[in-house]
Amino acid sequence: EADPEGASSVRIRVRTQPTHREHCRPTMEGVRQLSKLPCCTCAAPIEPNSRGQCFDCIRAEVDICAGVSKVVALDRCSVCGAFHRNPQWIQIEPESPEMLAMCLKKTHGLDGPTDTQGTSTCKLIDAAFIWTESHCKRLKVKVTLRGEVAGGIVLEQQCVIEYVLRGGQCKACERNASKQTWKTCVQLRQKASDPRVLHYLEQLILASGNAVTATDIKTTKGGMDFFFLDRQPAEKLVGFLTQWAMTRIKTSMELITHNEKAGTANIRHTWAVEVAPLCKDDLVLLPKATANLLGMPSPLVILAKVGRSTLIVHPQTGQAAVLSEIQYWKEPFKPLLWRKNAKQYTVIDIEVDPHELRAAGGGIARSTGLTAAAIATAAPGKGTASVSARSMTGSQTSRGSKATRAKLSSRFLRGDGHS
Repeated sequence: EADPEGASSVRIRVRTQPTHREHCRPTMEGVRQLSKLPCCTCAAPIEPNSRGQCFDCIRAEVDICAGVSKVVALDRCSVCGAFHRNPQWIQIEPESPEMLAMCLKKTHGLDGPTDTQGTSTCKLIDAAFIWTESHCKRLKVKVTLRGEVAGGIVLEQQCVIEYVLRGGQCKACERNASKQTWKTCVQLRQKASDPRVLHYLEQLILASGNAVTATDIKTTKGGMDFFFLDRQPAEKLVGFLTQWAMTRIKTSMELITHNEKAGTANIRHTWAVEVAPLCKDDLVLLPKATANLLGMPSPLVILAKVGRSTLIVHPQTGQAAVLSEIQYWKEPFKPLLWRKNAKQYTVIDIEVDPHELRAAGGGIARSTGLTAAAIATAAPGKGTASVSARSMTGSQTSRGSKATRAKLSSRFLRGDGHS
């Protein structure tokens, strides 16, 4: 350039070139660009991996839901709507958590290998019902799966599983349709004019819950019948009855169907439970052998307590004895008079038996001593009729107390060989 003052001078611009070492120094961005490789499918730059593909291409080619069943069948009773969950039929609310758990449990391929080699696995992440019509026999569930493919690549995919509701009948509805509503039956009977023990057993059965599983309960003459689908609850009820009353049991079996090739048979079992026709406060006439065995002065006794064994009391001497169940059924007998045949009276006077006083040594009569009481009827509007009676209660009886009196006639004692 020319100098403005006229002096000749030259200005030179020099551009320095980098050295070889400075030219070869890599930057971070350059390192990233150099470390990426093109995808073998779409040529997009990717980080090196074992498959040599980008994430989109791997997701398009690999299906981690391939091993999951897309259509599953569910058995539902067309009568009661119960679902079959092996080995039983249960009632489940539609689209409830219980139903979702049952559907997922019946689906093959969840939480397992996604291919035949077992190199990749999937895990259930989320599941939810997709709305369908209430009358539609299809249920749809959308599930989210997370799987790991070869090379440590983790994928998440969603798929829809369709559940087909197959119609059928549960075991209970099949029995109702074929009129085979029971397999075991317990027949409870008490042949008595006043079956108070039977009424007491009925309350015990209701309180214990032994008849909850019964398919039907029918009232018949002299008792009731309990019907069950299985043998175990029937045997439990029979064992419960034998603990509370004097019973006699007879069993029978009836063949319904038989399969000779399979060696199976459908058999109905029946238990006939007969309760002794004895109730509290009944007047009975013991057989001669039983009276001698118990040491009774006479066979005419009163039942003071009735249960698995019976407490009997002699009305004249107050002597007590226990009659066991085996002794009764060895030579059974029926009551002469029931409590409903007796009448209620009011005691107006008491007189101690002089023979009892002499037996006690001239002292005061024992608590079980005999008393001769003048008893007046307490029936209103029918007048007052006083009668004399003998009682074994002794000093426990007082004037004005209530008493129950039973009158015997000769017709009760005919043909029994007793005087």
